[in-house]
Amino acid sequence: MRIARFAVILTLLLVILTGCSKNVRLYNEAKKQFQSGNYEAALRSNAESLKLKPNYQKAQELLPQIYPLAVKARLDNVNRIKKADAPNKWDLLVPEYQALVNIYDTMSELPRLVHPKTKIPYNYDPVDYRPQLQESKTGAAEYHYQLGLQKSRQSDDPDVQKEASKEFKLAMSFVENYKDAADRYIQARKKAVKRIAIVPFEDKTDDKARFGSIADILMDNVIRSLVQDKSAAEYMEIINRTNVESVIEEQQLAVSGMVDEASTVKLGQLLGAHEMLTGKILQVDVVPSRTTSVELKETANVEIQQGDPEYEPENEDEEEDVPRKKATKSVQCLYVKHTKTATARITASFTITDVSSGTVKVQDTCVGTFEFSDTWARKKAGDDRALTPATKALITKAEPFPPSEKQMVSTALDDLSQQFINKIKGYVK
Repeated sequence: MRIARFAVILTLLLVILTGCSKNVRLYNEAKKQFQSGNYEAALRSNAESLKLKPNYQKAQELLPQIYPLAVKARLDNVNRIKKADAPNKWDLLVPEYQALVNIYDTMSELPRLVHPKTKIPYNYDPVDYRPQLQESKTGAAEYHYQLGLQKSRQSDDPDVQKEASKEFKLAMSFVENYKDAADRYIQARKKAVKRIAIVPFEDKTDDKARFGSIADILMDNVIRSLVQDKSAAEYMEIINRTNVESVIEEQQLAVSGMVDEASTVKLGQLLGAHEMLTGKILQVDVVPSRTTSVELKETANVEIQQGDPEYEPENEDEEEDVPRKKATKSVQCLYVKHTKTATARITASFTITDVSSGTVKVQDTCVGTFEFSDTWARKKAGDDRALTPATKALITKAEPFPPSEKQMVSTALDDLSQQFINKIKGYVK
């Protein structure tokens, strides 16, 4: 029974001590942030400290220093924005008023604070800026709604309609279901969607038999990623690959003949595409495994005792029955450190062409890489005691071998695919 009571008391003490420790850490963090001018971060940490221990005098005394400065910094920003009167002033005001609302919430959540010595309560009357925040959000929503209307009426061009749809979407990000922004977004987005045909990529190298159909794999990776990415598909429709290949076959267009502007535009028109995406594998470079070696030496002072074969007495008359003595000896060890490397690089390019005008919208070249490098070592001569633990590990390590050429090329192709995907997504979004 006594043991159980003792365990309960010990647990309570640990909880109290842990709480106090966290309370002090939060206060110290608040003080550090305050001294750095990060008033809002300081206020949050200090408030958490006071929630754990409301009568913590240091945190109580720091609070009236932080709170006014945190509010003042945001209000100064508000005044500067209003004075500048930029067209997007409401967008700029929203985060400022949101920060002021957060400050209000932090202060409102504080427990009742009473000074532990004077017993005088701390009284705060924080201002709730929610009305100003809502006004700013409404102003920002209306600003983007009007921009959306302006752009949607400007032209039916997909790029212009894309800008309009984004403005309507922004309006709803400030005020949900703002006016008829949702319906107008849908209408503009439909007009903004571009039909993109992806032509089978060309392989300009002579390595197809060696590494497989790199061009086809790259194309499949790009199509799969674009189709699966909802944000990329918002303004894009990939024309079915079967349809593309069917038209190519019907028109008897060799893939190698579609890289010129006229053929690309013709194919796009037949497919009803807005844009055509073409790609080329330009070069595949594989540097096979090679090893470089360097001879190194490590030295160390080791301790030996009297009686050890290596021990050399200071004088020949030294007797064996005297207390054992210690001495140091410098030892060294020679070893050879080997480094094995191998690389694979695939260079490819892609082009996005506007079908209606025949102009190139985007053109870029990417390099996918895989680099292998590993080291090991072998002892040449000398005393093992001179070696560091790291060197000993290298000496006992088995000789490493890089992946096969096909594996390296496959990994480089994955890297290349991701670069293609990122750049194409950046364009379509």
